[in-house]
Amino acid sequence: MKVVHHAMSHVLIHAALFSGFALLVPTVSAAFEQKTSPWVASPNVFFGGVMLVIVSAFLLYRVKETLADTLKTLGMTIFLPGALSVVSSVLTFQDLFSAKGISGMTVVKPVAEYYVSHSVPTVLSVAAVYLLIGGVLYWTGNKMNQIKNKFSFN
Repeated sequence: MKVVHHAMSHVLIHAALFSGFALLVPTVSAAFEQKTSPWVASPNVFFGGVMLVIVSAFLLYRVKETLADTLKTLGMTIFLPGALSVVSSVLTFQDLFSAKGISGMTVVKPVAEYYVSHSVPTVLSVAAVYLLIGGVLYWTGNKMNQIKNKFSFN
């Protein structure tokens, strides 16, 4: 039963951490577009995302019990929303709305073109920062494990 509890803890913590980071991507992007801070652009979503990240990171540290493993997991969890943002911005609205059976395409097309021209560069910038931070955290945790294993006498 202890194994099931431990596994469920991991799944729930990772889901909450991923959700927190995923909530922060559009909030930070909207703040860049409005040239304001994220807590002003969308305060409820920003503070909800930040609280999910803080609580999940603390619980993850309690479950992992080492800083190196915690950093590796945080790195992977930060990297995933950034990668998904890049993939979703690479898909164009022409690809999504190319079907001839969509009614109201004349209404959707100007909105989609406006979104692509104004928001996609900002989302890609935020995604690049997520990818960089996630990669650095994962690399740091991996190096800490290698150093610990090198100097361990077990």
